[in-house]
Order: sequence, then structure tokens, then C-alpha cells
Amino acid sequence: MPSSDKKLSVQWGHKKRAPCDMSRGSATTDGRFAYFTPSGSASVYRYEWDSEKWSQLPSCPSLDSGLVIIDRELTAVGGYAANDSTWPRMVSTDKLHTLRLWRWVEKHPPMNTAHISPAVVSTPEYLIVIGGGSHTIHSFQPSEWISTVELYHLKTRSWHYLTSLPQPLTLPSATICGDQLNVIGDYTEGYTCSLQTIPHGGKPIPSSLALSWKPLPPLPVTQATAATVCGQLVIFRGGSSVNSIHQLVDGQWVEISSIGYSRLGCLVANRSPEEVVIVGGCGVVNGLIQTVNTVEKCIITK
Repeated sequence: MPSSDKKLSVQWGHKKRAPCDMSRGSATTDGRFAYFTPSGSASVYRYEWDSEKWSQLPSCPSLDSGLVIIDRELTAVGGYAANDSTWPRMVSTDKLHTLRLWRWVEKHPPMNTAHISPAVVSTPEYLIVIGGGSHTIHSFQPSEWISTVELYHLKTRSWHYLTSLPQPLTLPSATICGDQLNVIGDYTEGYTCSLQTIPHGGKPIPSSLALSWKPLPPLPVTQATAATVCGQLVIFRGGSSVNSIHQLVDGQWVEISSIGYSRLGCLVANRSPEEVVIVGGCGVVNGLIQTVNTVEKCIITK
């Protein structure tokens, strides 16, 4: 049995509304603002943590990108071109678009592999892009999902392959927890690996790096979103039957709180070890799947 004194405590704030319905997509934060882009949309929204006010940023040149902060600038990674007319099989892009002076520019070199809806994580030294699809997610063809993992070294502006995931994960979500990179998929699969093999402090990076992927315990819920809160791996998910936050404790998933609204594929950002905002998601209402625009903030503490 996991130790109860390791469980986190959740204190909920009031509910508000986002400017539009949001589900899946991507989210990131720079500390002052959180940024969100819904799946299948070029729209990008900015949420100010303190005032809880929303504003809309210039539309991104790509849809279904992974949002991340690089060098204190908002960057959209991968996706597919907003003007792609090949629906429903839009082809993925290898480009990175950075918002600078209210314009999206291609500041960084393209990836080695194109990704639609990848998971992205960053550190002060590098960016890691994980999985996604070779064509738009709306086709839902397993053969079009990829397991490729790439690292972008900010100092040398060079891309390097890491060991691929053991299997492609649909709509992956990823977070760095301590020295572990954790990746979860749309269903019950998840994997973790140590980042200690990646050189730090200006050491040269080889053209490829071997990561040792290990399976996470089977996820207790599907279509969850991963985050690191208080140094712990936490997943958020809400649906017609399960609305909950789970924490990995002693190798087991433990429910630490229920969520007051259906949140399949919700977007999650946290600006401190404790403060989290949960936006949108899908719920089942009268037998129909509906996207919601509910915003909930919570404080999660040890």
C-alpha cells in the first residue's frame, strides 16, 4: 500500500470561463502567463495568472502544435500548416514558429522529423519533442502515429535523435519530474526514462543518445494530462464516469481529488510547484461528447 503521508492535498478555487471551448491541444507557461491552443485550431490564447484575464494572440501558422517556452519566448513546435487544404489527411510539419514582437517567425532550425500534436518539454539547455502523428489526428490511424523522440540543443542549435518510445503513443503528454522524463498516452500506456544520460553544461552531444525507457504502472484513467506538481508526477482526467486527479506514490496511482467537471483531454499549466490551472476538456452530456470552456484553479500542496 502507498504511504498516505506522501499524498498531495488539493484546494480548489472558483470556476471561470475560457474565451472558447478547448480540448486536447497544448499548454505551457512562462510564470506570468499561461498559453493555450485548442486542437484543430490556429488560435492561441494567453491567460494572466494573477488577474485571471484572457487575451488572444496572433493566429499561429500551424495547427495542432506543441507549445513551449524557449529562451523566454513562446514557440509552437510541429503541427500542420494552417493553409493545408488536404483535409482530412493534413501532412505534418517539421517547423518551429516563435512569437516575437507580435509576429510568428522561424527562429529555430526545423526538426529532423515532422510531428503533429507532439508532447514537448524544455529545460534551460534543451527541448525534447516526443511522438505525435505523421498526419492529422482526425484520421486516428494507428499506422500514422510515430514513436520518434528528438532533442534540440539550444546552445548549438542542433537536433539529435533520442531512443524512440517502445511504441507510438496517441496524443502524448509529457513532463519532467526530477531527473525523469515521463510520457503518457491517450489510453493506459506510459513510459519513463532517466535524463542523466543527456550531457549538461556545454558537454558535446552525440548525434544520437540512448535512453532506457521503462513502463509506468498502467494508468488508472484514459485521455489524461500529465504534470509535475510539488515534485510529484500527477495526471488530470475527467470523463463521464471518472473525474479525478491521480498521483504516482510508491509505484502506484493514488486518487488525490475529484474534479468537478468532465475533462477528457484537458489542458493543464502550473506556474509554481503548487499552483495549477485546468482548462477545457471534453465531457459526455446526454450521451453526446461536448467540449467545455470551464477554467478551474487549484493549489496542490504536500
